[in-house]
Amino acid sequence: MATRVQPYDIGCEPSPSVPAETLLQDGWKTYLLFWAVGKAARGSGGLDDLGVAVMDCRDCAMSRFGYPNDEGLPEHPLYAAGLGSAGTAVVEVLDSAWAAEVAEQRLASARRIWGGRGMDWGWARNRTHRHFVVTFKEATFECIASELVVERFCATFDAAYAQVLAEFRKR
Repeated sequence: MATRVQPYDIGCEPSPSVPAETLLQDGWKTYLLFWAVGKAARGSGGLDDLGVAVMDCRDCAMSRFGYPNDEGLPEHPLYAAGLGSAGTAVVEVLDSAWAAEVAEQRLASARRIWGGRGMDWGWARNRTHRHFVVTFKEATFECIASELVVERFCATFDAAYAQVLAEFRKR
């Protein structure tokens, strides 16, 4: 099957006019923070400001963040697969070569490490490896994760940072 993208609903959209997206990761968790707006236009045609979204990239195995920005998006390898016409900034990539590559690497490691010790490594086959893309005004975020979940909206980036740091301290 051919690689293609489909919209992925996280309940909001990144603000099209406020470039402040921030990626926060440690060895266990991955969070993407961004100014969020509602998905539907108000009567005046504007979008509701929701504050700073704290999005958890659940079970994130790998991520990349940076180029392209909105002007460079037509050069993204997934642009022709529907990224340019998805109608949303948040998509899932179906039949992703990157997700398959990461899944195979993780399986090979589990087989080598756990199988080499005579232990069951079958749990590794049940891991979910989905490829997500979130486009912003000044950057693009991609990850291999099980799902994307907006956990909350905060009034400021300071409050959002505090929320994520509290999560990091739980480990």
